[in-house]
Amino acid sequence: MKKILMVDDDIEFLQASKAMIESAGYTVITANDANSGIRLAKDEFPHLVILDVMMATDTEGFQVSRRLRDFPELGNLPVILLTGIRKAMGVGPSIKPDEKWLPVCSIMDKPVAPEILLAEISRLLN
Repeated sequence: MKKILMVDDDIEFLQASKAMIESAGYTVITANDANSGIRLAKDEFPHLVILDVMMATDTEGFQVSRRLRDFPELGNLPVILLTGIRKAMGVGPSIKPDEKWLPVCSIMDKPVAPEILLAEISRLLN
């Protein structure tokens, strides 16, 4: 069974998303801050990470995505940014994946329809 790590400071969102993703047949582990998320990634070796941007700081998720690349065993780990930063900060579509600055596979805006998120998870894991 594929394991997904979700990192988000919104506990209700984590619980609801975890239930939805697990109903699709995945195992989900969660963390609600950057350090816990990185520690879990190193300890649990998930197949994919779903990461919020705005947690303790407005850009914490960006730093987490880069820090994950510091560990060779996590270097190819697919990451989905699932965030409300574009709406909250009015940055529009200008935030895009970038190998050095923002090493993620995709960026999805909250709220995202469950079927769209599950399709992206499936795409990245297959």
